[in-house]
Amino acid sequence: MRPRPLARALQKRPDSPEKLFTQVILAAKPELQRLWEEGDRYFPKDGVQCKDEILHDKSIGRSYYQCQPHFWQCYWQHGVTKTPALAIELFGQTFHVMAKASFEPIEAYSTSARYYKIFKRETPGLNLHYGYIVELAVLEIPGFTQPLILADSCRDTYLPERIYGYGKVEDRREEGFIWDNFGREIYLDKFYVSNQQVNEWRVLKGEASKIIQDRKLWPKPALLSLSDQKNYCAFFGKRLLEAKLFDAATMAPSDTKNPKPEKVLRPDTPWQRDYSRSFLGMAKINPDYQLTPLDCQLAQVQGCAERFFTTDSSTWMGFNFALGFYPESLANDIDPDKNLKMSSRFLAPSSEWHQLGMRSHWKGEQTENQPVAFRCYEEVVP
Repeated sequence: MRPRPLARALQKRPDSPEKLFTQVILAAKPELQRLWEEGDRYFPKDGVQCKDEILHDKSIGRSYYQCQPHFWQCYWQHGVTKTPALAIELFGQTFHVMAKASFEPIEAYSTSARYYKIFKRETPGLNLHYGYIVELAVLEIPGFTQPLILADSCRDTYLPERIYGYGKVEDRREEGFIWDNFGREIYLDKFYVSNQQVNEWRVLKGEASKIIQDRKLWPKPALLSLSDQKNYCAFFGKRLLEAKLFDAATMAPSDTKNPKPEKVLRPDTPWQRDYSRSFLGMAKINPDYQLTPLDCQLAQVQGCAERFFTTDSSTWMGFNFALGFYPESLANDIDPDKNLKMSSRFLAPSSEWHQLGMRSHWKGEQTENQPVAFRCYEEVVP
């Protein structure tokens, strides 16, 4: 005979409004987390109605709206749906949880009160470096509010602990530079640091006058000097991405289940071990090669439409834009003169720079002919 299912213990409705409020907020947290981390799922087909916060176009991937404070602001301002309150069923009743516009306007954005406040921890510690404070209320239980901190949990991806190779080797039989990250917890930015993220840095530093006002530019890569790139990362307890970490994130291991392989391979692309069979290899052989939409998804090279925050180029561990897209600044203590990933959308698909491990030198200042993007990484100390 089948065992009878265990009956669920019914929760008793709290006697006091304060305890009831606490229970409702607790029950709402998973839905609030989804709204914050998966804003792309809530994005309406016909776009949003909040031009002060978001100017969407088809070149922007939906990943931009994950852990996005401007989408959070837009949602609660009724720019996504006319009824933003989250309905929570509890104790036989429907409660409606709302964020409150409890925070001072950021004048550089708009004169509207904010539904969030950016914060950064000023003292050392193991807690969150930075995040967003929001305040919640329940329509059916007036007189109570509760603050909540939202973390930028969508920004980075974990680098698995294993043995990695750095750079290219002239002879594939050679090991070259080998290193490992055993016992280290390292997180890398999935995408380039955007103008919107740099705007937040300016706000926290009291430099609102330096904010980029054009909303269309917010999702695009921030073009800072090398010095400012390092300062930005350091401000949030991070560092400018290193070349060896870039290679680790983009050179897919032959066996991801074996962290200590006898030989470390260095493929030329993240998606194809035989370079000659990749579209980049074929373009070098055939000068009349015609790019396909799939080619441009893998590596945005010259001739491809410009797109941002897309995940079609994601590597074996969730890192995007390994080849093509923008030139990228990389810290490099192994070969200090090789601090720039040259492969980009400004070079023809036949360019020799479209290979992993190929790097050039950047003097650290932006130029009109060669804009340089960057990203950060964080090592969490146990």
